[in-house]
Amino acid sequence: MTEFNENWPRAYPELEMTGQFRVRDEDFQVTELSNRALKKSGPHLFLFIEKKGANTHWLARKIANHAHLDLKDVGYAGLKDRHGVTRQWFSLPVKDKDPDLSHLFAKDEFTLLSQGYYGVKLKRGALGGNQFRLVIRNIKGDKQKIEQRLELIRQRGVPNYFGPQRFGNNFENLNQAKNMFENGKRPRNKQKGSMYISAARSYLFNEMLSKRIELGCWDQPIAGEVYGFAGSLRGFSQENTGEERQRWRLNRIHPTCALWGKNESLATSDLLNIENTVANENKVFSDGLISKGLKQERRASRMLIPDLFWMWQDDNLVLRFSLASGYFATSLLRELGDIQEASREFRPEQLLGKD
Repeated sequence: MTEFNENWPRAYPELEMTGQFRVRDEDFQVTELSNRALKKSGPHLFLFIEKKGANTHWLARKIANHAHLDLKDVGYAGLKDRHGVTRQWFSLPVKDKDPDLSHLFAKDEFTLLSQGYYGVKLKRGALGGNQFRLVIRNIKGDKQKIEQRLELIRQRGVPNYFGPQRFGNNFENLNQAKNMFENGKRPRNKQKGSMYISAARSYLFNEMLSKRIELGCWDQPIAGEVYGFAGSLRGFSQENTGEERQRWRLNRIHPTCALWGKNESLATSDLLNIENTVANENKVFSDGLISKGLKQERRASRMLIPDLFWMWQDDNLVLRFSLASGYFATSLLRELGDIQEASREFRPEQLLGKD
């Protein structure tokens, strides 16, 4: 099994803080944000569902079974974790009449919050972002210093790393990607193949971002910069115009790193050197992604969190914030301190004691 880098540098000095998140499912809450205007009728039924203790794939399969549809007919914008309370949209085609899902919502773990109709199926990535409410428990550290770090994060943001869940337990997704690229055989399960490709691409991005952090330019443009937008995969080359500098000062555009693929990079000069260095150091992944026909795209290197809010409940820290689609809350937590996901081998009562 290949050893992969997991000790990517942080942007800020280490803070003496420890804590746990996801101690309880209610401690990790995610709500999808959408600006989609639903109608009273249409070819696709959209369902806004609150779920607890269930992952997105599993619920999509349940919906398909209850509606007597193929799994591929059920649409959703993003994957949500099992361990948490999540509110997300699903879509399904309407044939002669609306499907009867009463048995599904009779169970305590699923609640139908709202519904409506739309003209097309809900596709992956088609959401305005996610709103988070996190509770960090069992904290050890100076509260004043923790709040100072939170204020710094609110003002400056954090490096926009892909989270560890993208790479699987013990980097299983990366090892599978390496085997796939070396053997030239894609898994029969297309979903797994896409997951392995995504993991390889995300790993190269994190490696590029880590080099920008080491050079002190993760949140500053450098020679040959390619700018991008929060939550977007598009970029444009640096022009150094007055209008561009103004957009930069207003935080409307961001530095980027490559999401590797074919086509000539928009980056030049110093930025191109960084990205080519990483690609050459990881030829199995960089060549493999090109062989799969992926087009090169961009992702912002910084993640701004201007609506970050916090409060203390005794010694527990409650965080509220929203992020663009595809951004990871763990990127915030790693800059705050040594915050680990609670073990699932024990009940919360064993970890916390009686309330």
